[in-house]
Amino acid sequence: MALPIISFDLDGVLADPPFGWNPAINRDVSLQTSAQRASSDDFAADNWIGHLLTWTWYRVRYLLRPPRRGALDAVRAAARAHSVIVLTGRHERGRGQTQAWLERHGFSPYLDELIMNGGPLGSARYKEAALAERAVALHADDDAATAALLARNDIPVALLDWPRNRGLDFPRGVMRYDDMDKLAAALGGLERGNERL
Repeated sequence: MALPIISFDLDGVLADPPFGWNPAINRDVSLQTSAQRASSDDFAADNWIGHLLTWTWYRVRYLLRPPRRGALDAVRAAARAHSVIVLTGRHERGRGQTQAWLERHGFSPYLDELIMNGGPLGSARYKEAALAERAVALHADDDAATAALLARNDIPVALLDWPRNRGLDFPRGVMRYDDMDKLAAALGGLERGNERL
């Protein structure tokens, strides 16, 4: 029998953004469940721009980001009784650099899968589609739109606190955590049989 999944977003959750500033958070908490797709992917992996980005921007974009304090403890706690995946909106072109970052910071031994966005969907819709057919016990994210959309799909969400995701009206199923240490403690409680976060 497969273990239930705990999934973690990467940037803003496992990795600190540059200068501790996280401007990419989407604050639209009104997204309704949907399988809508964008009409095109302007940066398809087989075009020359995609190859150029792979060898330049994706090599340096995430290189110096440190792990968020407590992130490794949270992943370790989740892995004790769950299958752990990293579900990131980062493009598939950056897979090599992302895997190297996870290995360098000690996450890899606890991960069962790294899922990256290789298609035209925006981050929230992509994560909705990626988790649709999986037995997900919890997803940890910092993006307000993603948290609201997944909660509407009956996926419990641990929302990591950032200024841009505060003051919004979230649906049931979104639980806010001030930091990764508190999430790690809650995940440890799941391991001990406490089914509520």
